[in-house]
Amino acid sequence: MENHFFKSIDNSNASTNCRNGLLDFVLQNPEYLEELCSIALNMEYKNHYKGVWILEMIAEKQVELLSNHINSICDTFPKIKNDSAIRGMSRVAFFLGTAPKLNLTENQEEKIIEICLDWLIRDERVAPKVYAMKTLEFFAKKYDWIKDELQNIIDKDYANQSSGYKAAAREVLKKIK
Repeated sequence: MENHFFKSIDNSNASTNCRNGLLDFVLQNPEYLEELCSIALNMEYKNHYKGVWILEMIAEKQVELLSNHINSICDTFPKIKNDSAIRGMSRVAFFLGTAPKLNLTENQEEKIIEICLDWLIRDERVAPKVYAMKTLEFFAKKYDWIKDELQNIIDKDYANQSSGYKAAAREVLKKIK
């Protein structure tokens, strides 16, 4: 992994210019997507979250590029511990779960739903919880049981959460009723 692309990610920072540069590079050189996934999904690598930043941006811009990596991504969701990576992967889960261009398998849907429920009930920051709610709202159209589960979790946690969480929760609850 000690090549120019790896070093570029390793030396990257959270600045918009830096992340956009890496995103543009991968979009123009999709053969590096495999290596990006190897970096982002490798929990042993201390800077894997930097790869997640780019993976998240690809999911937002051209989610279909991730179609060959969905199983690996879904398998990695429960292993992520870094806050920055959790935030990014909550967005990846949202874009994968709600993309009309992707035909997820039932197993992939189950893994996304499961991690979203986990993010909602765990002591996570607001952003992953909000993306988890929005992803579950989408899946509630297909799996009716999610509505009750989502309602129960939000009702239980609502009073102790931030105003951002509360605003998102009200929006989601309105849509699932």
